Amino acid sequence: MRAPGIILALVLTLSACSGSDAGGPEESSYADGEGISVEVHPRLAHAGEDPAPADAAAYVIDAKLDEAEEGVEVQLQVDGEAGWTVVDEAETDAKGRASLTSAESGEQRVVTTDEDNPLGVHFDPAEDSPAPTMTDDFVDSIGAWVTRAQGYAGVRMCSRADDRAVRVKDGLLRLSVLDDPQRGLCTHKGERYAYRLNGHIGSEAFHIFRFGYAAARIRFQSPRGQHGAFWLQSYGLGTPGPASRTGAEIDVIEYFGDEHPQGGLTSFVYWTPPGGKSQTQGSWIADPEQYGEDWSSKFHVFSVEWTPREYVFRIDGEITRRIREGVSGQPEFLILSLLSSDYELQHIEDDELPVHMDVDWVRVWETPKTLKGERKASRGQGSPGRR
Repeated sequence: MRAPGIILALVLTLSACSGSDAGGPEESSYADGEGISVEVHPRLAHAGEDPAPADAAAYVIDAKLDEAEEGVEVQLQVDGEAGWTVVDEAETDAKGRASLTSAESGEQRVVTTDEDNPLGVHFDPAEDSPAPTMTDDFVDSIGAWVTRAQGYAGVRMCSRADDRAVRVKDGLLRLSVLDDPQRGLCTHKGERYAYRLNGHIGSEAFHIFRFGYAAARIRFQSPRGQHGAFWLQSYGLGTPGPASRTGAEIDVIEYFGDEHPQGGLTSFVYWTPPGGKSQTQGSWIADPEQYGEDWSSKFHVFSVEWTPREYVFRIDGEITRRIREGVSGQPEFLILSLLSSDYELQHIEDDELPVHMDVDWVRVWETPKTLKGERKASRGQGSPGRR
């Protein structure tokens, strides 16, 4: 961690209403055809204060009008015993797009509310989105996750990963920043700081994947001086070459504390192209309140959709950024961490420790796809990067 699609989603086209009912979208009959399209994504949205199973999260449905128009109201409706019921609604943006969510399965539809020109499409998100290929809800242990014990290295000469900063309790993974009882003080830029132990684990021993979605439901730490993160790395990270061959570091989300002047949330991608000079794409997430709030008191789902063309980053289903450079073509493993890096030391308050980040669940939906001109995926070479 540094300082700061192939979308396997159903695409359905919709048409104007074939009937002549004047009762509006909730009563009319809609025919599938032209006019609007939807992309059905996995369960990527679930904000809330309490832990909950991964299957309680909502599907994400992205709708788009074929003729871009801003301000058109669209509804997501579910077919039930009482007929079609509205479960979400939104207005299209300047590109004719709207994002909707549904925690329901079964027959559903996205419709417009324009009685003169209603559009609609039917689908079942449970059938039309990819199935999960890995889920960890941390019921009673960290399972096969391993501490990334890299010692004092890189931008963390005053802290190190340690098993003592990782625990599972009450169905939550808790990563912490603790005082290191075996060390004295660390000198950084002429100042003295206590050494720290960090919760820092990875899935490299049991799960890697290439292309698809990765998501984690996280409640972040409140104080500054450490940053919580959910990220991915390839085995070839740091080797000069195109990211399609060497991989990348994909920082799905980082949080730098409630009082950070720039809002605290970032998403980045790092890779090393031919020539050996590291490249970076990403930035602070502008105006994070538009995607949620109370990052340290509520759980939110942070996800990346990774295709051979781009990364799409989301918070509870809302797109926060697209990055089309440095797209990894290599298998990546997952990392969860709460790190106190040297560049944050001036913000650490000793009396605030221990500091915690809680993870409710992690899930992957793999959607493998062969890159153009390639016969099969390569695992990559080298060892996991020390970032």
